[in-house]
Amino acid sequence: MATPRLPSPTDATLSGALAGLLLGFLDARGLAARACRARLTHWRPDGRIPAVEWARCLQLIQAEHPHPALGLEIAQYIQPEHAGPLAYLALACDDMGELMAQLERFHRLMWQGFAVEVLRSDADITLRWTPYQAPPPAALDIARLAFETGIAGIVHLFRMLAGKHFTPAAVTLLGAAPADRRPYDACFGCPVSFSAGTSSLTYRSADLRMPIHTRNSALRQLVERQALAQLRAIAPTDVFLAGFRPALLRALNTGTPTLAVVAAELGLSRASLQRRLQARDTSFQQALDRVRFEMAMMYLENPGLSLTEIGLLLAFSEQSAFCRAFRRWSGQTPRAFRARPGRAMPSPADDGGPAHLT
Repeated sequence: MATPRLPSPTDATLSGALAGLLLGFLDARGLAARACRARLTHWRPDGRIPAVEWARCLQLIQAEHPHPALGLEIAQYIQPEHAGPLAYLALACDDMGELMAQLERFHRLMWQGFAVEVLRSDADITLRWTPYQAPPPAALDIARLAFETGIAGIVHLFRMLAGKHFTPAAVTLLGAAPADRRPYDACFGCPVSFSAGTSSLTYRSADLRMPIHTRNSALRQLVERQALAQLRAIAPTDVFLAGFRPALLRALNTGTPTLAVVAAELGLSRASLQRRLQARDTSFQQALDRVRFEMAMMYLENPGLSLTEIGLLLAFSEQSAFCRAFRRWSGQTPRAFRARPGRAMPSPADDGGPAHLT
């Protein structure tokens, strides 16, 4: 794999939903951190913030709470809603291997502008982050804190999904080894290397078969909402539709919602699939539009997802294509739908709206 271009500092951004993680930590520790809190008020949950702003807020916290393993301490307070797209990607996956495949495709949703690589071998899979530039000596400590917090947060999220025994095989972090390595050993439960030019997280391939489950109420609610969205359009007495709908959702989740892909999964020719849909007064495009519309309405209820992120999750090539489609389906823009009082779900527009599969 070619070495990715190192972005400039202005390129690298993170989800504004991470403000919730920092505020949760500050509140739990009873820290005033007025300067940090003032900056966090400008972070929109559905927006992006520069990576340098993330590092600056961590630096302000460190000034008031100079803990030697601060990043590990903050990461303990992460919740699925702070992860935005990562939590939604997990909804489509049966096990951690599927989630890693989704991360390989969608990592830009979480870490826009970063040089991120997903490296696979028969034995393991590694997520590797490279700083946008080699930090100067004076900035190495804060760069280390920023990556340390993020990687420890990911480890905690993965354990929420797969259980406490989903442990990395290896971790590398920027900067010199700390005087006391015990907090790192306790957090990661695996060998931790320091003084690396990148930060990385490695898991054993055999462990990727671990199923995804959750005991977290927030994530469970998201799962239930998606299940309800799926059930609304399934005619339980129609065996064909009961199989077609999940196949279409899986194709959408992998970014390949095409007639050929869905037909192949169902063991049908494209012509045969089209005939079966026509017999039910619909078409493949109408069925795809309906699924996308339902999922879009669910995603728009989460302020932690930007319109760009939602468009990518629905396999649109760009945000503008998603916005045009949503307006065609509902008669309003995604922003207008998100802002409507009570957020009542509209009916699809009569002209060109997605058809119900009933």
